[in-house]
Amino acid sequence: MPPDLIFLLQAFVIVSVPLALSRLLRLSGVVPLVVIQILLGIALGPSLFGRVAPDAYAMLFNATTLAPLSGAASIAVLFFGFITGLHVDTDAIRGKGAAFTATAAASIIVPTSLGMLGGLLIGVRHPAVLGAHANLPAFAAAVGICLGVTALPVLGAILREMGLLGQRIADVALGLAAVNDAALWLLLGALMTASAGPDPAQPDLLFALLMLPIYFLLMTRLVRPLLAQALAALMQNGAMSEGALVVVGSSAIGSAVITQMLGLHYVFGAFVAGAVVPRELRQPILDRLQVMTIAVLMPFFFMLTGLRTRIDLSSAAFVEIFLVTMILGFVGKVFGTAIVAIRFGESRPFALCLGTLAQTKGLMEVVVLTVLLEHQVLSVTAFSALTLMAIISTALVMPLARFILSWTTAGGRRGDGLVTTKPSSPAAMVKYDRTGAG
Repeated sequence: MPPDLIFLLQAFVIVSVPLALSRLLRLSGVVPLVVIQILLGIALGPSLFGRVAPDAYAMLFNATTLAPLSGAASIAVLFFGFITGLHVDTDAIRGKGAAFTATAAASIIVPTSLGMLGGLLIGVRHPAVLGAHANLPAFAAAVGICLGVTALPVLGAILREMGLLGQRIADVALGLAAVNDAALWLLLGALMTASAGPDPAQPDLLFALLMLPIYFLLMTRLVRPLLAQALAALMQNGAMSEGALVVVGSSAIGSAVITQMLGLHYVFGAFVAGAVVPRELRQPILDRLQVMTIAVLMPFFFMLTGLRTRIDLSSAAFVEIFLVTMILGFVGKVFGTAIVAIRFGESRPFALCLGTLAQTKGLMEVVVLTVLLEHQVLSVTAFSALTLMAIISTALVMPLARFILSWTTAGGRRGDGLVTTKPSSPAAMVKYDRTGAG
């Protein structure tokens, strides 16, 4: 079969089948579409399709047929990083008070700390799960970062499907996710810099540490104002013109090139490029880029993720990593967030629902895991176990949140702030109602 035809068949399956399955099995509103997309990618990988039909798998997924798939996946991840940066709204985070600050800090620190402890335990018991470029502290830090993830775009989609956008619980949850995203990329960038391997093509640690502040300064002091001027001149009646999209795409790719040269992953540069876009220009960009990127391009990335994922329940290391991270991640995110929220005056149902929503991992976790795998901080076994943890964690968010809401409503406790009759932030409803498939 010609490679071009194979690529088109792959594209048709990975773009259309997840939505068809969601409608056929009536999973819409129960399981986020992103979970189905990732599961399809895993099913088409060596864990299932490769075992059931090894000859067909070898024909469809070899070095020749994977080349165009890899290119499409790289572009998808780059623009996903850029879109994630566009969602980080520091102005919306400022001024929320001590309660929000403490809750946001707990939602990051508690699961990340527990994850690091779990990573140390796993690394000591199973040294083979460490990547080639990772020592024990780097591996533990990687696990901690993975458990601290809250995926803002996917969370927005979940809140939209649950009809919570504009409610107070949604505003607080999205604010926590924005803080999580910003902290995540800073921590991931620091880890990538510290764990750079001995590859002679990579810059040394001292050079990267010296250049990183200069890069941030250029992006905030030079690129941001130039981007604002260029986009303002190219906008057409408040909408993105073709020229404006070219400028946006060039800034994202150029920033990605710089961070890749510094020894970081290119998705980090794309994220920074999105974060420095002026606030008033973000929604028109999201309107043009987000749905296409998440619904059509990201499934190509899921396909590659599935091909890298090897679910081996007979492996003691795989099972232990999955169970330890699943338990610690749930306890750290849900209860770490909820306890602090209760301490600052929130009701128990509100706090538990907030912690449950903060457990959303989604494709953000998969992107982070891919970065760690490509930098050889994680082995394939650790990558696969953490990918499964991310999928199940995200799949549990919606039913658990619905249960808390139904329990609260049944108990006549609608005054907890979980559900309000008047949206507390109309701007949030407009902004996050366009999160696409997640």
